[in-house]
Amino acid sequence: MKQFEFVVQDAMGIHARPAADLAAAAKKFTSLILLKKEEMEADLKNPLAIMRLAVKQEERVTITATGDDENQAIEQLKDLIVNIGLSKNR
Repeated sequence: MKQFEFVVQDAMGIHARPAADLAAAAKKFTSLILLKKEEMEADLKNPLAIMRLAVKQEERVTITATGDDENQAIEQLKDLIVNIGLSKNR
């Protein structure tokens, strides 16, 4: 299992556009990829599940990947999160 955490810096939090971008990126991998906020978690391949977490600006979340391509998944998701403006830290 690989994971990383970040603080959401987008003023709108994780809304429809970034949720769709994250889901599209996650679907490229066979690993189980989850987004965790406090005690709640969502399948990162499901944009509606991501939005149900209602992640707001300044909240800390964790992405975990478990599977054969977990390393590649985490690295690509880290890059995507910076590129779409969810966080400034990779």
